Amino acid sequence: MSHVPERPHEFVCENCHIIYAGTVMGSESGEHQYESPTECAACGSTAFVELDAYPHTG
Repeated sequence: MSHVPERPHEFVCENCHIIYAGTVMGSESGEHQYESPTECAACGSTAFVELDAYPHTG
């Protein structure tokens, strides 16, 4: 059986729409916990939403 790498949670800056990979903040029962960046490197915004929820915000 081959290993399938875990895909990190991705976050979208709500201001400029750049996508970031989340930072691993811990591991619980084999699953990693991801946290969004504290600030967007491009625009300085602190508002992020998970990529899976991005099209559903409004």
